Amino acid sequence: MNSTVKEPARNLTAFFDRRSDAEHAIDKLIDAGISNDAINITPGNESDQPEKGHLDFLDILSRSFYFSDEERGLYAEGLRRGGYLLTVRETSQEQHDKALKILAENGSIDLDERAEDWRKDGWIGNAG
Repeated sequence: MNSTVKEPARNLTAFFDRRSDAEHAIDKLIDAGISNDAINITPGNESDQPEKGHLDFLDILSRSFYFSDEERGLYAEGLRRGGYLLTVRETSQEQHDKALKILAENGSIDLDERAEDWRKDGWIGNAG
């Protein structure tokens, strides 16, 4: 009996301050063999678009991946502040490892560290 075990899909998220960094990372991901169809960028508030509300961002995030309430709150706040959320869906382990390295080397930020800065400035997170 010959059965094939399908490898579980792996999803990634990364956050960027600048669209150009996110787009550069996308180019690198595609060069590494990750399908363009597996990559999505969600822009936050941009100067040439009307500001989106917090609930709009939470709605976007709830359709993208499963996030905990805390993660959704962090991503929504980052988007509200004008950041860019890049998601990579259903990668193999090999692609996942490549993508992690690419994202780290191309401007993704540590959102937990950023949230600490926001809290120092008075942001109260999900409690607000």
